[in-house]
Amino acid sequence: MKEFLVFNKDSRYMSEYIENESIDFIVFSPPYWNLRNYGFVDQIGFKQSYDEYLSDMEKVFQECFKVLKSGRFMAINIGTVVSDEGMKFISGDFVNRCSRVGFTFRKDIIWHKPRGTTKWQRGATQFSKNPYPLMFNTNINHEYILIFQKGHNGEIDFSSLPKFNRSFVRKMAYSVWDIKPVNSPKKDERHVAPFPEEIPRRLILLFSFKGDMILDPFAGCGTTNKVAKELGRKSIAIELSEDYCKLIKNKLTMTKFDSYDEDIFGEGIDYEIDYAKKILENAKKEYEKAKKNYKELLSSSETKEGLNKFM
Repeated sequence: MKEFLVFNKDSRYMSEYIENESIDFIVFSPPYWNLRNYGFVDQIGFKQSYDEYLSDMEKVFQECFKVLKSGRFMAINIGTVVSDEGMKFISGDFVNRCSRVGFTFRKDIIWHKPRGTTKWQRGATQFSKNPYPLMFNTNINHEYILIFQKGHNGEIDFSSLPKFNRSFVRKMAYSVWDIKPVNSPKKDERHVAPFPEEIPRRLILLFSFKGDMILDPFAGCGTTNKVAKELGRKSIAIELSEDYCKLIKNKLTMTKFDSYDEDIFGEGIDYEIDYAKKILENAKKEYEKAKKNYKELLSSSETKEGLNKFM
């Protein structure tokens, strides 16, 4: 199997060109509803009713369920959309649709975009111009990462798997992740919704192993696939844009394996910290012991007699 495959195809029909039960982990950020025109006929999200959008996304979820191995996971990054009809809580509707096709909703993570890293949005601008009761509005600086599983962990043998070290576990264990968004994509990627590398990096580390096959059914400029290769995983990218497919291939050809994950398994940095602490503790004990001996030596009669000869 090649390190990566790039399909210039529609993800609503991926089981026609990807083998069932062949994918170890799926991670993606889908097109938002009525937010961006990617310029393709029959594209998902643009100039669709909300129900049409959800129906098309459910087709993608069905295909994902087919190609994903039993017991493995799928992660979706999606935000809330503001429309003239009111806010659309897409995350909740995605949970319902994924559950309908057979996935189990396991957990959600909040991607928090730190204050000052996002643009001031129209609703908050109106509130600042009209700071009155009933006019309240906010800058939306968070999105959701939804985690689903096909089957259950009982189908995975954990006995021979490496363990994360405590430092990595403490970093990942909170349900809110502070990650800066990508606001300034490169010129040749300017039409692609930016997806910060840190999100797929964390998710791939948490839900796959080296050599696993990672799928992004809405690959865009190939960020997920780039990170997958850096972490020693194989990957499949699905993208409707022929230009972006060329961009992905060029990017992945240039990408090299990075041993980033070596510090998160086994003893890792925790071992180094504990070892340094032990050295310091032993040094402190030796110092206190030497200090005590020195004081005893100075207070002894022989030492006093010896010092008096030089005075």
